[in-house]
Amino acid sequence: MDTLEILLMLAVGIGIGFSLMGMSTSVLFSPIIVSIYGSRLGNGIMFIPFLIADFYVSYLYRKNFDKKIVLKLLPFSVTGMIVASIFANSISEEIFRKIIAIIIVFASILFFLKKYEDKLSKLSWLFGVFGGASSYLANVSGPIFNVYLLSYKQGETDFIGTRAIFFTTLNIFKFFMYLFIFKNINTFTLIRGSIAIPTIFLGVFLAKQLLKRMDQKIFSLIIVLLGLIVAIKMLL
Repeated sequence: MDTLEILLMLAVGIGIGFSLMGMSTSVLFSPIIVSIYGSRLGNGIMFIPFLIADFYVSYLYRKNFDKKIVLKLLPFSVTGMIVASIFANSISEEIFRKIIAIIIVFASILFFLKKYEDKLSKLSWLFGVFGGASSYLANVSGPIFNVYLLSYKQGETDFIGTRAIFFTTLNIFKFFMYLFIFKNINTFTLIRGSIAIPTIFLGVFLAKQLLKRMDQKIFSLIIVLLGLIVAIKMLL
């Protein structure tokens, strides 16, 4: 492992920290990691630092989450991951990513059309299934779940807390699926993923400082716009 790889993983850690605070910065590092290591190993490399960071943010915001939202979304998301694991070899990654991108664009448009915004919370099955599937196959579920969670109009801390608890629970299921089904948790991915762990905390700290100075409407707008950037990059 050369110096460039180490620097890249340190930068990925900062990006993961921002991503866990609701900002879909995966658009910056996920395509790079996948292009270098391939989809299977790339997802495995990013998963462990994501899981560690999920636990950390969940601890920080353990008193600021809505259990009903988590329990409502989780079964559909686990179902989506199971379906993805079954059909992973039948659908090409490129086609699946385009489907997810179209869903992100559609959900984002609905979010901006205020008269439909409140109705998004009733589509937990749609967001859950496709979000879970995209999490399993491509690590791009953040924008999908962000739009869904924002439809509940929570404050910043409750949004982050609910998001963190949800992703932590979902990723516990995902860990065993990656370990025994996708088989991309191994020494190679663990060594590279562990390099990103220290800078995750720096990313979370920087994101928290930024959020303290940001208006709620601007916060929601940035999250949705970052999701659109992810979708556009996936479509191109």
